[in-house]
Amino acid sequence: MYIKKSVLVVCAILLIIAVSVGTIMIVNPFGALSFEDFLKFKVGVAALDKYYYEEIEPQTLVDGALLGATYSTEDPYTVYMNEDEAENFLESVESDDYSGVGLYITASEDGQGITVISALANSPAEAAGILSGDKILEVDGVSVSGKSLQQVADDMKGPEGTKVTLKILKKSTGKTEDVVLSRATIKRETVVSKMLDDENAYIQITQFGINTSQEFIEHFNSLVGMGMKRLVIDLRNNPGGYMEIAVDIADAFIEEGEIVYTLDKNGRKDSRFAREGKTELPMVVLINGGSASASEILVGALCDHNLAKTVGEKTFGKGVTQIPYQLWDGSVIKITNSRYYTPNGVCIDHEGISPDFEVKMSEEEYLNISDAGVVTDRQLKAAVEILNEE
Repeated sequence: MYIKKSVLVVCAILLIIAVSVGTIMIVNPFGALSFEDFLKFKVGVAALDKYYYEEIEPQTLVDGALLGATYSTEDPYTVYMNEDEAENFLESVESDDYSGVGLYITASEDGQGITVISALANSPAEAAGILSGDKILEVDGVSVSGKSLQQVADDMKGPEGTKVTLKILKKSTGKTEDVVLSRATIKRETVVSKMLDDENAYIQITQFGINTSQEFIEHFNSLVGMGMKRLVIDLRNNPGGYMEIAVDIADAFIEEGEIVYTLDKNGRKDSRFAREGKTELPMVVLINGGSASASEILVGALCDHNLAKTVGEKTFGKGVTQIPYQLWDGSVIKITNSRYYTPNGVCIDHEGISPDFEVKMSEEEYLNISDAGVVTDRQLKAAVEILNEE
């Protein structure tokens, strides 16, 4: 029996088509059922590569496409980072220190500039008077418009002692000003404590880093040895950090039940529960507009379990979590994957947590809280008065 040559050719063509379609379905990032979208993307990139008046590196096209894809979510925390940016990002969250100005930032909801969440204690930014709600418009004369948060953060980093100029739109005055900062090494010491008097103690958490829960335990135990009977936890200007660290600290006080839970877009719930063995003592937590993310997890858990009262001003309102998705070339997509909820089922994203006792302070007062005591820090003074009434 003989097979005609034309039949073999047709079979070969069909086999090639089948393999090609199968391959496209596997690698197509838009899904097997959206081939039209995939084709549109390929044709558009090919046209740009063919007709653009200068040469474009293929990697630049890919990076730009992923950057655009994350930007299209309109979520400031979902970002694409190339390999270099990813390395800087991981270094900033995992290392003990880095050289920069000490600012935590987020995208502005009105699209104007980059909003300051908080300035770290004892940082060049804090010394220059940059506060929560201020906006960064330019870095060294270059507009931040169109840049990702990580790009702006990287622009502000640099060798210790070098200078960087930020154009700042002040929240308090509505006026812009150029602020020249000398970069410094930002230390990751995240817990500070002291006795306020014979029985009232004070613990400040500046951010929730990798070692913060262990630092907190050490400071707490030291204060117990000094006679602590009541505690003020200061989370003002704490921009957050690792959710699990906030959970660990909350777990030191909560007897049982949920500490926090997250929900993704499919309604999948992921809960964190308290374990056995707790410490009970009257507590007040200080909060303000610079208290965000993991800070709000801790505040929400303590308040919903009726373990603490809050004093100060409304928190920032960042109630979402992110995961880093690393690609094979070292680049990373940081993806907002869920919203988190307090034990009572409250999502504070874009809402914040209002204090039980509102005590507003001026910009000048906030600039001096690192060195202030009970007499000059009105929020701290109010907290101690509340504790003494317990």
